Amino acid sequence: MENTYVKFEAPESLEKESLDFVENSYRSGKIKKGTNEVVKAIERGEAKLVVIAEDVSPADVVFYLPTLCEERKVPYTYVKKKADLGVKVGIASAASVAVVDYGKNEEAYKTLISDINNAREGKKEDKKEAEEKPEAKEEKKEKKSEKKPKEAKESENKEE
Repeated sequence: MENTYVKFEAPESLEKESLDFVENSYRSGKIKKGTNEVVKAIERGEAKLVVIAEDVSPADVVFYLPTLCEERKVPYTYVKKKADLGVKVGIASAASVAVVDYGKNEEAYKTLISDINNAREGKKEDKKEAEEKPEAKEEKKEKKSEKKPKEAKESENKEE
């Protein structure tokens, strides 16, 4: 079953980069573990990045996090397994993590945010292409319908 809260596909390289960044931030900065703490960090404007696991059950636990992040303009990404996310922050599993202070990892942060934006834009482009396809079909139909009257007129002229 696909999780409906996952709004874009995070490539494996982005997932690895995100997990490494979370681990480094855990060691040298400050993070919030668990959905309740993550929500508080987002609402207080403290969260610099939110990482959400895709295998959370029930999905209602993290369902609203992407929307909340978008409303508060907090970058977010996904990882496949909550166990992988938990290990990086010193617990068994974590449904979500917020990086509040990334320590000395500013360059890594900028790179990660850029990669997240690229992944999200890739998804948006796919949606745009899907939306354009029906329009392209309509344009083709219009062109065909325009040709038919011309052809009909030409055949009438030939008969006369």
